[in-house]
Order: sequence, then C-alpha cells, then structure tokens
Amino acid sequence: MHNSAVDLLALGLGVAVAAATASVLLWADRGRDMRRVWTAGAVLALVFALLGVIDLLRATPRETPAATAVVGALLPVLAAIGVTRVSRRVRPWWRWLLIFLTAFVLLFGSLLLAVTLISRLSG
Repeated sequence: MHNSAVDLLALGLGVAVAAATASVLLWADRGRDMRRVWTAGAVLALVFALLGVIDLLRATPRETPAATAVVGALLPVLAAIGVTRVSRRVRPWWRWLLIFLTAFVLLFGSLLLAVTLISRLSG
C-alpha cells in the first residue's frame, strides 16, 4: 500500500466532499430558492475551509499556507452552485452526478492551483 502512486485516503476524502457538496446543494435547491442554495454553499465552503486549515495547522513542518485550504474549499462550492443553478431541467440523477463531478474535479484542481499560485505570490 505504501508503494501506490494514488493516495487512497485523499481520493476517498475528495469523493466524500464532492458527494456532500452535491447532496447538500440539491437538498437546498428543492424549493427553487437560490437564497437557500447560496446559504448552504457558504456554510459548506466555511466548514470545508475550517477543516482544511485545521488539518494544515496540525502538520509539521507547516509548508502549505492556510489560504490554500480556503481557495480549495471555495472554488468547487462556487462551481457546484453554478451547476445547480443551470441544470434545473436535467433529470435528478444526472443532475446529482453532474454536480458531483464538477465538485470532485474542481476540488483537486483548485487545490493544485492554490498551492501553485500562493507559493509563487508569497515568495
């Protein structure tokens, strides 16, 4: 297991975060109230950012800036809110899958983007 090129724990956490994002946003959109969707998205982004910052603060040495966790939590949730908004006419199962895939891909993409940009901007 230590010789694997894939970090299964990170992959599992990414799946869990994307599934939670898709489920919560679709639950919040059940009445077509965008205020509720934005509120649920803000709470999701805040919770994910706090969990990421706590995880980064536990690590020694602290090489990754905390802003990475904030960007890594904010971008996938914002994109998932957008997909939730534009996919209202799509069948529910496909809609959930579309939101899940958007959140999953952008979770890892935004973390890579944040690590690259923040490390370059900070020094």
